Amino acid sequence: MSPSAVRNAALVILLACAAVACAAAELNPDRWRWSNPLPHGNNVFDLLVSGDLAVEVGDAGTLYVQWDGGRWAPAITGVSNYLRSVTLFGLRFIAVGENGCILWSDDGKVFQRAVLSPATTDWFEGVAASTQRAVAVGDNGSIYTTTDGTNWTQAASGTAEWLRGVAFGNGAFVAVGENGTVRRSTSGTTWNHVAVSTTNHLNRIRYLGNGTSGQFITVGDGGAALALASAQGSSGWTSLASGTTNNLFDVAVNDTGTLLVGDQEIRFQAAGESTWTNHITSLPTNAPPAWTYLSAWGATNAFLVAGRTGMLLEGSRTNNASLYAWQPLPFSSHAWLWDLTVQNSLHVAVGDLATILTSLDGVLWAREVVPGPTTNTVLLGVGGTTNLLLAAGNAGQVFISRAGLTNLTVTNLVGTNLVITNTTFNTLGVVWSPLPPFTSNNLQGVAALSNRFVLSGARGSIYTSPDGSNWTAQTTPTTNFLSSVVALPEGWIATGDHGTLLRAGPDAVTWSPVSLATTNWLYRARCAGNRLVVVGQDGTICTADPDGSNWTLRTSGTTARLNDVTFVDGVWYVVGNQGTVLASTNLDTWTPVRTPTIKSIFAAAAWEGQLSVAGIEGLLLRNPVLPRTSPVNFLGYHRSVATNTPLPGIGGTPIPTSYELFLFGGEPDQYFKFQSCTNLAPEAWINNATLELFDPSGTLYLLRTRDLTNTPPREFYRTVLNP
Repeated sequence: MSPSAVRNAALVILLACAAVACAAAELNPDRWRWSNPLPHGNNVFDLLVSGDLAVEVGDAGTLYVQWDGGRWAPAITGVSNYLRSVTLFGLRFIAVGENGCILWSDDGKVFQRAVLSPATTDWFEGVAASTQRAVAVGDNGSIYTTTDGTNWTQAASGTAEWLRGVAFGNGAFVAVGENGTVRRSTSGTTWNHVAVSTTNHLNRIRYLGNGTSGQFITVGDGGAALALASAQGSSGWTSLASGTTNNLFDVAVNDTGTLLVGDQEIRFQAAGESTWTNHITSLPTNAPPAWTYLSAWGATNAFLVAGRTGMLLEGSRTNNASLYAWQPLPFSSHAWLWDLTVQNSLHVAVGDLATILTSLDGVLWAREVVPGPTTNTVLLGVGGTTNLLLAAGNAGQVFISRAGLTNLTVTNLVGTNLVITNTTFNTLGVVWSPLPPFTSNNLQGVAALSNRFVLSGARGSIYTSPDGSNWTAQTTPTTNFLSSVVALPEGWIATGDHGTLLRAGPDAVTWSPVSLATTNWLYRARCAGNRLVVVGQDGTICTADPDGSNWTLRTSGTTARLNDVTFVDGVWYVVGNQGTVLASTNLDTWTPVRTPTIKSIFAAAAWEGQLSVAGIEGLLLRNPVLPRTSPVNFLGYHRSVATNTPLPGIGGTPIPTSYELFLFGGEPDQYFKFQSCTNLAPEAWINNATLELFDPSGTLYLLRTRDLTNTPPREFYRTVLNP
């Protein structure tokens, strides 16, 4: 920033970046961030779009808000309940869900629980609002209403059928539910029965259109889809004849036609036409994937649909009115990930369809290329050293990647000139090749030392190699599946199905059984925190000394299947099915940790204080357990003044307005406070904003607007880390 810019801005930027240190590592459940899929991997049960605002709600209490087409920011809901529906009540956000949960917020960032009279454990499946009243509907015919969004009272629905959706339009609320139930109300408190021509369960209802020109449309199980010619929500319902028997979950319209979405369904009917086009199977190019789509929204010449595991697609109209080009926003792998390792900061995750994902920081991931004939391989395990990585899978398939430097030539066109740049990069984790087959057994366990590599798998098989290329089968005393193998200071441990635990010396040749008095599958063994930890079926946790002696069965407090364990700064973390994460500082007492997903987690790894986990449908989550203490710096500043901005409430009188653009730089996932003061007194600092560096580049722009009716004082600015 030039001296003149400082004078013109009448401020001085003070780079006083203060770090706040934590006494001990503590995982903050609100700091989980999705690395894959993007923008997140939660099921999207409802999607709301209004102007420049978009909101998604889903499982595990997750709610995401997007402003002006920017980042999908996770809100703090404070609950782990499934959230099933969302609406705007004026400017107030309302979200409803599992076990009588109703949340509200005025900023879309922090939500609070509403007060219900009487309290209920019924699930709320739908919510809608007029300008003066909001209505939530759910199980057992439950209907609750409010005039402020914070205090809700029960209304008599007149039915015990479970209600799955509600909409408001043209002066009426209409609720739909199981067995073709339709209820209507103009007040939100008194409800009447509406007869329709289906007994299928109805999952959603929307009022699509404006004012009296709109219409109610409801969709449900078995391809049920009904439209109401009259906008009053009473008589006149007609079938849309969707042409499918798959369950439908949402409907949207735009200027070109109507879209139905559901289980393996995206169907479109052009305006004025009577036939439906199956976009999943009938489009010649750019078709949407076969998926479960749960919500939809229409805009001019475009649709937005969302569904299971955060799948978010945009459909854009082509020259043909019935055809759309569909693309994910953004592209992400949804292949199941079975294992995860970190070698010298290189993160590697492997899974179905020969998927190999790599990352240098656990934040930004890239998919690596594997040879074409092996792309149907299911990779179950990955491991190795800083010089060699192995990925093993079904039918004895093994991929190998060696460290080495190679040159990459990049050609760019700058203006009319070709610019050629030579770049040197490490091939470890990037260049993979298949090994010649040496077994047909499925392989999963991968472990390594500098001079020995070990694989384990089906039929009690164990293979050893001095170099990762030449493999020898070893004899074991079991035929059970060995899903894990780990290197000890003086030997090796392998674990598997039916409580199998084997031990071998440093050469990994002679294996002998160790009894743990359990028949549960011992799914994975790790050396973590100077302890040997084994986790598995029915919440099993076993621990031993680093040499594999003195085994102890622990009480985990869960019956969930546990799949992996890692260690971060004095705390062991165990992950498992249905989003299970347990934490312990002593291996004896385990505490559940809230996660933003109920999807199964199969693998965990830690590097420099960051916990990374991988699992079902491409799940990759990270949590900076140890806050990064490097300062967040000011990288840039720009100020401009406009003199034609009208001042509200004073007849549009032009006033000068200052636009200040700050550029911050730090590390991804850092939280910090942006503060200012006029005199540098310790008590004078005020907090302007609490911000997060969510971009993988570790940078963030902040625009601040101030009117210059009165000359602002000279100010100092600083950033303070918020752990």
